[in-house]
Amino acid sequence: MGEAKRRGTPEQRAEEARAKKEALRPAQLVCGHCKTAFQEFDELDVPGLPGIDAVFGGQCPSCGNDVVVFKGESNAVAEAMIAWQKMLGADAQLGYQSSDGRHVSYEPGSDGGEEPGSAGGTPRGTVH
Repeated sequence: MGEAKRRGTPEQRAEEARAKKEALRPAQLVCGHCKTAFQEFDELDVPGLPGIDAVFGGQCPSCGNDVVVFKGESNAVAEAMIAWQKMLGADAQLGYQSSDGRHVSYEPGSDGGEEPGSAGGTPRGTVH
C-alpha cells in the first residue's frame, strides 16, 4: 500500500485514471462502411487486454454498423483488430482513424495505410 499512498488518496487516483481515459477519447469516430463521422459513443469496459489502454465504440447513426476503437500499443491494437475481425467474420472492415479524422482502410499483414511522415506501419486506432 505504500506505493499507492504516494500516488494520492483513492479519490485522487480514481480521478487520475478517469482523466487518463478521457485524454485517450477521440473527438469522433468514423464509420468504415459509410465514412460518417459521429461524436456520440461510449467507452467500453474490456479488462484484461494486454497493451490496450482504452476501447471506445458506438453505432453509426447513418448505416447502423458498429464502430470500435482500440487505443494502446501498436502491436496490441493490431492484434485486437484482427481478433475483432475474426469474431465478426466477413462483416468487419479494419481501418484506423488518421489524425485529421479520416478512415483509412487497413489490411492485416500490409504496411499500408500510414500517412506520410508518420511513424511505423501498424495502425494505432480503430476497427470498423
